[in-house]
Amino acid sequence: MLHPMRSTLGAALFLALAFLVCVAPLHSQSGELELAPRHGPFPKAFLKGCVKLSSTAVDFDGSGDQFRVEWWRCGSRTPNRRTGSFPVHYVVIQPPAGKSPALGFTLTNAGSSDEYFIDRLQLIDVPLSSRQLLSVSARYYQDQQGKIDCVLGRVADQLDCSPSSEPQYSAQQELRPREKSFLRRLDEYISQ
Repeated sequence: MLHPMRSTLGAALFLALAFLVCVAPLHSQSGELELAPRHGPFPKAFLKGCVKLSSTAVDFDGSGDQFRVEWWRCGSRTPNRRTGSFPVHYVVIQPPAGKSPALGFTLTNAGSSDEYFIDRLQLIDVPLSSRQLLSVSARYYQDQQGKIDCVLGRVADQLDCSPSSEPQYSAQQELRPREKSFLRRLDEYISQ
């Protein structure tokens, strides 16, 4: 027979270890501030209590199979240096049904949320092709530091983020955050 305290402690340790294993790759591996990429499926449990700002479908392959893109904000809506609370943003990309979950991809400012925030997502149609790209822009809280740009596209068998877009590509659609009413957010929170 298991002792209730041991099983609770064991479960807590297991969850803490799982959290560290899943979140550690989200932080930037270099000393520079950048949008931290993570390949593979993203555990939706980390988004519990977060607000979905926007979502859309993107055809990275040009095959008609659309990836689901969701932009989430966790924590404070506005930054507060005094209290140390800053929004953490996630751009979660889920592969189409029937494709490997390993094609999933996540970009985040986690680990550097006190320096910059994800500001804008734009859908880009590649000229003379049915492929699409996703532009992700982040801005530093201090204006003189500039911004971070990433153009996300399919490279070989995975999604990859390059620092800038080719000049011939122009954004076709901007994904804007949609704030929801309290009751709508409560309903989504309960249904997760």
